[in-house]
Amino acid sequence: MAALFVMPNRRDPIVLKNAWYLITHIDFFDAVTKLPRLADAPDLMVTLDKLFGDEGCISAAHTATAVEVMLRMAEHLSTAIPYGRHVAVADCDQFARLLNGLNLLLAYVAQLSARLAHQVDTATGADLSALSADERTALTTALATASCRLEEAAGLFKEAHLAAGDRAAMHARRR
Repeated sequence: MAALFVMPNRRDPIVLKNAWYLITHIDFFDAVTKLPRLADAPDLMVTLDKLFGDEGCISAAHTATAVEVMLRMAEHLSTAIPYGRHVAVADCDQFARLLNGLNLLLAYVAQLSARLAHQVDTATGADLSALSADERTALTTALATASCRLEEAAGLFKEAHLAAGDRAAMHARRR
């Protein structure tokens, strides 16, 4: 059976560090119930919170499941968005919210990549003893570079969000 680790201080989880590339003028979760959602969404959120929230465990199985959920949602968005014309994203507000969510996702992945680079560099993460010193150095460099580029991408989504937000505000004033 796989080992489970319950975070002893999960009430104070590792959250996003405030950074230049984050959208900070609005709270993504404040508008959760204001936009269209599936009827099953509240139940799904309860299930996800049980698995991955404050009381959740940390294990290789949890990590694998989290990655699978993340990829399925990304696949859904990649499939749905090309249909355009109000099908997947109804209006400026929903478009801005999508950009906000993508900004947050990229920010999380950027900061996670930096933590992985640190763990590889200091041998404090996964057992990578099968890798040579040169391979570990190359891996550390690749992860650190990915982190920097993901920060840049998150910053570009922040710029896009600000542009879409301004457009949404102008659209609202015209009504």
